[in-house]
Amino acid sequence: MSILLAVLLAYTYSPGDSSWNLVTLGYIPERAILFAELAAKDGGRSTLDLATMLEIAGRFGEADNCYSLALNSATDTVLSEWLENRISGTRTLDTLVILSIVLRNMSNADAADISIEIPLPESHPPYQSIERLAGVFIADGNLMVHHIDLMPAGTAIVLPLILHVTQRPYSFRPLPLHYPTLSGSADLEDISSLIRTIPIPETETGPGPCLETAYLLQDRAAEAGIELQIIGGLLKTGTDNLLFHAWNLIPRTGMPIDVLLFHSDSLRGIGHCPTDIIPLWSYEYTDGHEVSVFYPQQNIDLDVSIQASFADPVFVEGFLKLFPECMIAN
Repeated sequence: MSILLAVLLAYTYSPGDSSWNLVTLGYIPERAILFAELAAKDGGRSTLDLATMLEIAGRFGEADNCYSLALNSATDTVLSEWLENRISGTRTLDTLVILSIVLRNMSNADAADISIEIPLPESHPPYQSIERLAGVFIADGNLMVHHIDLMPAGTAIVLPLILHVTQRPYSFRPLPLHYPTLSGSADLEDISSLIRTIPIPETETGPGPCLETAYLLQDRAAEAGIELQIIGGLLKTGTDNLLFHAWNLIPRTGMPIDVLLFHSDSLRGIGHCPTDIIPLWSYEYTDGHEVSVFYPQQNIDLDVSIQASFADPVFVEGFLKLFPECMIAN
């Protein structure tokens, strides 16, 4: 049995209602888009509904045009920002990203024999390719590592990793109805019902609600015999803001499940890969951490953080000329 989306206007009939009544979690029929196009001729909210449906259906170029049309007439700041993010998510991404690990020795003593680990950035085919261009980290299995022999008291150091990311918007639809599990198979409705049982924290605790909900879904799925992985990456907001984000992945299929997004937009929350969400790596080997620091001294206090930003190609070119030893052979 397919899962129907809630009707946008519950008590009146319109072409817009007809289109959403045809939409299921796994499939966007052509007839639904035709109804949405008819409703959009009246403008207003129906234009946004059409744009959303086109995006979910994988017709990203048409969705871009529709979102851009809505943006031209938007007067609300929040709506404009949302539209800009959706436009960004429907366009091909070809950019340089700098991951900057900042390490500070907060102690009054020198620190020695420090090892820093981050997950290994990996491409996510068929829609994304990641090339490691430069940095101080060296690949070691499923990790990238860097070693510091000595770090004087009160000093700070920035450890860069420069990535070239090319990614096109992609949709897994139509979604497969059945998925292999450890004890047989689960259908799409089983998986979506499981996602709906995950509560959304009202306030952030620990690393953040996205990671917390991803681990909770992974645990509950394992109880049902369904294997899920946890993926980390970046969420693009606004023009150039990058936030770290986490979600789940179904192995072998590579299909993403985003619990937070699913609760706010069930169609985008499963099987959808826009370019304003950038997967980077698996958390399987780092216990959910983007960066880990190991050192033997008990009396040392090291503060570590990680930042992400888009890189200026001119800066990267100059960096590689100054530090050719930091170039990475993929």
